[in-house]
Amino acid sequence: MREGNLWKGLAVEGGGTKTTAVVFQGLEILGLGISGSSNFVEVGKRAEHTLRKAIQRALDMANLSLAEVERASFALAGIGDSPNFTRIGENLVKSIFPNSLVVNDGVAAVKLAHLNMDGGALVAGTGNVGYIQKAGELKKLAGWGWFFGDEGSASYIGKRGIAMATRALDGLIESRLPEEVERFFGAPIRVVIERLTKRPNKRIIASFAKVVDKLAEEGDPGARIVMDEAIAYIDSMLTRMRKEVERVAGTGGVFRSMMVRQAFPTLKVYEGYQTVIGSMVMLLGDVKEEDRDELLKQLERLKPRRRQGSHS
Repeated sequence: MREGNLWKGLAVEGGGTKTTAVVFQGLEILGLGISGSSNFVEVGKRAEHTLRKAIQRALDMANLSLAEVERASFALAGIGDSPNFTRIGENLVKSIFPNSLVVNDGVAAVKLAHLNMDGGALVAGTGNVGYIQKAGELKKLAGWGWFFGDEGSASYIGKRGIAMATRALDGLIESRLPEEVERFFGAPIRVVIERLTKRPNKRIIASFAKVVDKLAEEGDPGARIVMDEAIAYIDSMLTRMRKEVERVAGTGGVFRSMMVRQAFPTLKVYEGYQTVIGSMVMLLGDVKEEDRDELLKQLERLKPRRRQGSHS
């Protein structure tokens, strides 16, 4: 532990599927907490409950109270997407820990991957956002939301998979997607589409991406179209980043796809929950690469303990 970093900190990363919180002192992680989605744009007021649950689990593991935490950083999906969303997110964080550092989760991803060095990071999870860090400045790419954007994300893959199922039913392509949609959602496809049109649920639609990916691996024509589109978009984003910086990295569940990994075999990829280390970096400031790697090891050692005690 570095001298001068004796204060206790809280770092949080919240996305469309999972929220991760760590309590730390210096370069030692004292507690880890994991809960569900805290994307306030999608889940609304439930986001506060989810954030508090992850934070409390981290505090319980550390044997601390929130009053003992001196500094906090929150990296949340939705921050920076619009002035209104940013205001909502900042007010949400303020209700939990006033005077916190609040940024988009993509900022934490680029800090995890590159610390304070030049580099780019693409988050391809439930949604999609990218950041380029150059000469100390941050530039945001994508993050347009799932109605107009989020290409290359799980929600995009899930949504396009359902669209391809309708093409198959209309006889435009050959695909097993129609029966897989009905099996996954437990209803006839027209009922599924009606439900999701009236009450769109980004997280549930994103969860169908695993089915699309599996079908694509098996050679299903409709699913292959979807995954090829996602891979092409990811490639275009990484190419865009490399025009300004040499180092690029990826994070998020889409990068677990075998097809995606085969398309980008040399890309450095982090798991989505590891992005919380980037949130830590923003508070600690002077983290070196070896420090970052040690923090990732600590996170892995603590994660199984958290899973055994989790009821979520």
